[in-house]
Amino acid sequence: MKRFLLAALLSPTVWMAPAQKPLPAFGEIDLADLQLSSCPFEKPASAMKLLDLQETSFEYDYYATRLVTEKRVRIKVFNEKGYKYASIRIPYYSKKRVMKIKDLEGIIYNLDASGKIVIQKLEKKDFFKEKAEDKIGIINFTFPNLKPGSVVEFRYRKIEKDIIQVDPWLIQDEIPVGYTGCIITTPSTSRIKEKIFGADSLQQQTEMYTSGSARYVKHTYFRENIPAFRHEPFMSSVKDNLLKVTFLLIPRASLFTDLMGAEKRWEEFGDYFMSSPVLEGQLKKKIRGTGSIIDSAKKISPLSDRIRFVYQRVRQQLPDKGEQTAYPEDIGEAWDNHFGSTAEINLILLNLLQKSGIEAYPLLFSTRDNGKVNIQFPSPGQLNGLDVLAKDSAEYFVIDASLKYQSPFIPPFNILNRDALLLKKDAVKWLSVVDSRPLLKNKVHINALFTDSGYLKGSAYNIFYDYAKSGLLDSTSDADTKDYFNRKAEGLKINSISYENTENDNEPLIQKVDFDYTGSSTGDYYFINPQLLSGENSNPFILTTRQTDIDLGCNQELVMKLNIEIPESFSIDHIPSNIQVRAPDTSFLYKRIVSTDSIRVFYYQQFEIKYPLFNKEQYEGVKEFFDRVYALMAEEIVLKKRK
Repeated sequence: MKRFLLAALLSPTVWMAPAQKPLPAFGEIDLADLQLSSCPFEKPASAMKLLDLQETSFEYDYYATRLVTEKRVRIKVFNEKGYKYASIRIPYYSKKRVMKIKDLEGIIYNLDASGKIVIQKLEKKDFFKEKAEDKIGIINFTFPNLKPGSVVEFRYRKIEKDIIQVDPWLIQDEIPVGYTGCIITTPSTSRIKEKIFGADSLQQQTEMYTSGSARYVKHTYFRENIPAFRHEPFMSSVKDNLLKVTFLLIPRASLFTDLMGAEKRWEEFGDYFMSSPVLEGQLKKKIRGTGSIIDSAKKISPLSDRIRFVYQRVRQQLPDKGEQTAYPEDIGEAWDNHFGSTAEINLILLNLLQKSGIEAYPLLFSTRDNGKVNIQFPSPGQLNGLDVLAKDSAEYFVIDASLKYQSPFIPPFNILNRDALLLKKDAVKWLSVVDSRPLLKNKVHINALFTDSGYLKGSAYNIFYDYAKSGLLDSTSDADTKDYFNRKAEGLKINSISYENTENDNEPLIQKVDFDYTGSSTGDYYFINPQLLSGENSNPFILTTRQTDIDLGCNQELVMKLNIEIPESFSIDHIPSNIQVRAPDTSFLYKRIVSTDSIRVFYYQQFEIKYPLFNKEQYEGVKEFFDRVYALMAEEIVLKKRK
């Protein structure tokens, strides 16, 4: 076997900032960096990255490949709010002989009372390893004697075998970055193509050099003074909006590969992946103990019931999932261990569906958190998920058996309104996963008595459908979803709560709530917030400008019916007016109907989202609608105590 030559070691790199002196070596620091009191280009920042450097070397022979990535980061902490950025977590793939983390070092720099530089190196015992999930480990460490003004620095090498996916270069972060650079070195027979996200251009240099008889190409990319990334409500994902560069590595290039278009590259990748032992070999595999499942499934009709049966058996066998990935390992081992990666669970589902007579295919995709796939940039490194496309007599379903509380007949939230690569013989192609149904649907029925003591005593019968159900039950839901379902209005006391259909994916979730609610009062006037079970539901679109596109997830329908009985000791002083507000493009609808008799108030509210995606240029219209609707929803029912 040809011996590996590590270009990075044979041709040491001296990092040079453009038109500046060389960047400081690891373990060396200028006094000015320790005396720096704020970020020069973003004064309010609590911390900043002074340096963020990434260098990757690729080598291959006819038998194997090897990627070595060296990472070095230097962080300045300005105040206590910045301490969290000096708490470091390095995830890595922990399977032996695939990836190693080596040469991990950490240093903290401080000034003593006399103004002299104090350097303290971390020891081996300061680094802690933990298992995050199956085959995924995390190295955690913090820095001793951290204080405002400290500078911390760390570096490590990541060595990967038989991997040709180069890590993306994340230019931007949650704190400002003074200087960031990326170097990629490959044999001259390889090709590197880059795709820039969030910027029109990037400073870069390319040079060739010879080491022994081998020729190498070194690509250098750099950027300075990058502002911190700002989170905005309902943006698609952080990775979709960060400044970054993704890379496509072609190990052995030719005139044919240089001229190949994006569509053809995806077809080549799809054909290769389908015929690989990882996919084709495992779809043909007989999984121990599944014969009776297949025999039973073949007797079930219609086909939709057969799909549901197989799906439920897979969910029962593998109740918990491991790594989110597009690339499965041994599905037989996963079945026996009752645990597997998302790809292994779904490949098991695909195996059993096909053997049960269901037309089904693998779908490769990128989850919401991982960011949208750029189809015109054919890099498989963008993909991190494998789902199943199954067909009954007339309809296709996108299925993910690794998700809890999910019906097989609604598309997984993490792939909705995204593109997926269909792996079908002689028909590898990209599909758009869309669904016009209101997949986040919630109906609330409230009956309450306003007591002589001036508070509401009532019960609610709430129905949660599809994503509303899974969002309420699944503790792994994203932050926006958990925040939506965990809000609690001021003055609300929950006395009891119960659920039905928590394990039945075919039925909506029923929630029964008994509660007391005490609203505000002034003298003889008592105020009732009709949104009492919706919590502190504040308008997410309050900023005057928007930097990112809006992704509300899916079409939605939220209905609330409130019946309040009023005692003789109170009279109805004011009720909100009937109104209907519709967006000019019909993407949003808000309707309110309120009526009353002498002893009751009837309040009906309907909110619909009929199109969930908007670009940032449409923000003004979206904000205008939400401003008006949230103002209407804040209007209260007013009762007056009789004399």
